[in-house]
Amino acid sequence: MKVAIYARVSTRKQDETNQLPRLRETAANRGYEIYREYTDEASAKDANRPGWKDLMADASEHKFDAILVTKLDRVMRSLVQLNITMQDLQTYGVRLICLDQGEIDPSNPMGKMQMQLIGAIAEWEREIIVQRTKECIEAKRAKGVRLGRKRRDDISIETVATLRSIGKSWNDIAAELHVPKTTLLRRKEEVNLYLRRSAKGVSE
Repeated sequence: MKVAIYARVSTRKQDETNQLPRLRETAANRGYEIYREYTDEASAKDANRPGWKDLMADASEHKFDAILVTKLDRVMRSLVQLNITMQDLQTYGVRLICLDQGEIDPSNPMGKMQMQLIGAIAEWEREIIVQRTKECIEAKRAKGVRLGRKRRDDISIETVATLRSIGKSWNDIAAELHVPKTTLLRRKEEVNLYLRRSAKGVSE
């Protein structure tokens, strides 16, 4: 069987240390032929991710038989977009195989229920992260913590990493935290290190 590998991450280094090696190994162990690897460094709520758009374009031409991902939330965290994606894949005759959940087959009642449950949980998790980040910022403001232009040492690596993990760009984070982008980028490696350490306890 010919498969396409898809990996989506918040940082490129997470991609290299978590998803791709595992997907390649699984394909080799199962005797799958890898047609192509597609990757994105973006939020799953964005259905216009470059790698994902290329993958779906090739799926529409049935250049492979299945898509191999680690988890369903690597595909989409929006339940509405997930339903649209699964309908498109059914039309193209392309299967979706998740290493942590098995093959998702929405053509039968059990598969459809499984997809709905996993998709709803993924969407809920993303919204909780966004909500907690906003609450953290508001709590600091309520305590009189100055959130304007900050010195390098005043930036919360945890807050920046959380915003990166939900797909925020460096420009977005700079605007939201009122921090110069150059100041953020000077601590980029610290943020990436925090994300890599956090990812060790969270399956990609």
